[in-house]
Amino acid sequence: MDGDLLNTKINEAVVDVEEMAAVRLQHSPYRSIRRITCEFEGGVLTLHGRVSTFHYKQLAQVAVADVPGVVSIHNCIDVESP
Repeated sequence: MDGDLLNTKINEAVVDVEEMAAVRLQHSPYRSIRRITCEFEGGVLTLHGRVSTFHYKQLAQVAVADVPGVVSIHNCIDVESP
């Protein structure tokens, strides 16, 4: 496999993981979790956004924990102060 084809396959895999994670977040029954965004690189899925409670922060992480290809999750979601 040449370098360009390999890079294309890697980029497609990254997009697939990000899309799967995004779909799970967007279909959450919790509105604030639907606004969370994610990035995937090197097996690490990074979550970004704001939620109102630590419980929602944890629920977002659980929602994407078993997405194929995700080795670990870096949860950068901010919890808004009341």
